[in-house]
Amino acid sequence: MVQAILRFYSYAFQLLVSLLLFAVGLVATVSDNSGFEIDLLPWSGKELRVSLLILGAFGLLATFLAFRGKLRFLFLMWTLGTVYLLGRGIFVSGHQFDGQDDFKWALFLLSGVLATVLGAWSRFKQRV
Repeated sequence: MVQAILRFYSYAFQLLVSLLLFAVGLVATVSDNSGFEIDLLPWSGKELRVSLLILGAFGLLATFLAFRGKLRFLFLMWTLGTVYLLGRGIFVSGHQFDGQDDFKWALFLLSGVLATVLGAWSRFKQRV
């Protein structure tokens, strides 16, 4: 029962993350904003727009396939990738938080992403 709830949470959370990445990448591409930056990510400008589109599409595909029981390792890799990118953005990038509350919110988000890895792992280990 707990694993099923964790899997549902993982699918829902990563679906939202993927949709958000794709939507932001699409809006940035359509608007052709040359000064587009997200401090937490290692890219900027056109490279960032393309990366967001690719990451969003890959996340959607990995989530859909895992939900259908196909290529579940892709979903596990996707969740690990989101943990890496968010963790790198919080702890390694030059991003400056506006205060302790913003940093706590980022850590809360990181723990939410870490929980999706548990859900992906439980689905990965499950027999077909």
